[in-house]
Amino acid sequence: MTLDERTKTQPRAISTAKIVSGGALVLIGLLWLAERAGWVDVTVTAVFGLATLFVGIGTMVASRSGEHAGLVALGAILALLTVFTTLAPVEGFQGGVGDRFFQVRAAADLESDYDLAMGKMTIDLTDLEPVPGSLRFDANVGIGDLVIRVPEGLAVEVEAHAGIGQVVILGESDDGVGVDRQFRSEGYATAERKISIRADVFIGQVEVIQNG
Repeated sequence: MTLDERTKTQPRAISTAKIVSGGALVLIGLLWLAERAGWVDVTVTAVFGLATLFVGIGTMVASRSGEHAGLVALGAILALLTVFTTLAPVEGFQGGVGDRFFQVRAAADLESDYDLAMGKMTIDLTDLEPVPGSLRFDANVGIGDLVIRVPEGLAVEVEAHAGIGQVVILGESDDGVGVDRQFRSEGYATAERKISIRADVFIGQVEVIQNG
């Protein structure tokens, strides 16, 4: 191939790679919007799987115009994410994608489970009514951040886990792979007002904050 021929084909290769990459992002975005709007019930594993298929087909088509290392790398990343979400605990990838904010003021409004597939979930208990009793809930995020705020004066028991990422409980942090941290307020067993929390993130950060 002459220099002129290589020059003519190079722009087409770059353009094709951009189109395929952009198309994969558009596909992910459309599925996210459809899930948020309630039109479809799609798991994050399905999103990554469809995006991987799209990139794979695009790479095969684009291979006619030259090598596309960037597309291959993108496809590999999406494939790994598909495998990770498949092997992760099922509850870690439920609840859709995006940002979720829950403000709980009454014990009766506290749900037993909070799930988010991908994004940031905040559970704010700082205005929880000061009624004696024992509460418990589980919170799971597949990929993203989980923030839990609890009020002063409430005895807290926390069991937190991050498959890959960081766990921060009342300012004490740990990070890495397979991170597990437990915390129990002094006098928790005999406290009149207490809450037990199980928090889990597959990839990302868990943070439990106690303030007024």
